[in-house]
Amino acid sequence: MFEAALAVALLFYLLLLALPSIELQFLAGGLLTFLGLVGGGGAGIVYHVALRRALARVGASTRGWVWSPVARHPLLDDRGRRRVLPWFRVGATGFFLCLAGIGMVVVAVVRAVLAG
Repeated sequence: MFEAALAVALLFYLLLLALPSIELQFLAGGLLTFLGLVGGGGAGIVYHVALRRALARVGASTRGWVWSPVARHPLLDDRGRRRVLPWFRVGATGFFLCLAGIGMVVVAVVRAVLAG
């Protein structure tokens, strides 16, 4: 299921890259970037708060957790994983969506420069 969703997302992205209008491509890239920042950023905040709470609940050290949060995942119990990891996945998806949008904006800018 995950592989099929990834394939559909990549196909959709390739179709967006092939938009005939540079302005539409720029707009689509900006929209993807915005959605990634808002969705991923919000999820990232919730993820960090949930991770801190889950680590404190199991008595694990929270020293340095902000700088290396993924390294703390093995310290979580099952309950903590259920509460923390979905937010991690949503935040990571938002991050990649943001990167895809930035890439699309860059392609649109290069196309505009080459078009003269």
